Amino acid sequence: MSETMVKMENVQKNFGDLQVLKDISLELKRGEVVAIIGPSGSGKSTLLRCLNRLETVDGGSIAIEDEYLVKDAKYVDDAQARKICGKMGMVFQQFNLFPHMTVLENLLEAPLIVKKMKRQEILPVAEELLAKVGLAEKKDVYPTRLSGGQQQRVAIARALAMNPDIMLFDEPTSSLDPELTGEVLKTMRNLAEENMTMIVVTHEMGFAREVATKVIFMADGIVQEQGTPEELFGNPKNERLKAFLKSILR
Repeated sequence: MSETMVKMENVQKNFGDLQVLKDISLELKRGEVVAIIGPSGSGKSTLLRCLNRLETVDGGSIAIEDEYLVKDAKYVDDAQARKICGKMGMVFQQFNLFPHMTVLENLLEAPLIVKKMKRQEILPVAEELLAKVGLAEKKDVYPTRLSGGQQQRVAIARALAMNPDIMLFDEPTSSLDPELTGEVLKTMRNLAEENMTMIVVTHEMGFAREVATKVIFMADGIVQEQGTPEELFGNPKNERLKAFLKSILR
């Protein structure tokens, strides 16, 4: 079993003439929680989307658990790519739940369709996951009847229903009111305590400081500084990082 869960080497991504990711290299070990912080437009979300092929890279390599998804900008075939990307679950800013399905059906859909699992096989797992995110009693409710925080917790449970090795979170609380943010962060905190390997793009500095094992600061499409939360928040070296922290931790 590989200890290196994600390895990005010299990754580049362009949108037309704009280079959004410039030579990004980073590594994620099993059980690590990496928080990616930085100003808007720094390439954080794009980096996450490149990991599971929602965006394709223009240069560099990405390996997930020692299997290359893309090597020197050449991708493996579709079937292999799907298998590799299947090791990752992703939670977006918007909850993307199916509005015509109940909460429970939202969790069952992908394992049934993608993994071809039997309903009786996945049902107890789905119910257990809803209990885990504190929403067991909402299983027969439709998403529109839930608060934003509840919907996002369902989205987390839905990603977990595919039994991923790695969880990717793209600013999961940015569209939530402050009081709802706490319940989603608590769910993520619990996952971290269970040693789930996680990459979290976030504006929540408290979460980055308290829960992350490693923090990466991105600006202008490059990793400007990375290290432990103590190092980055307590003793930042990079001038951009110092200015960024000053502006948000006033």
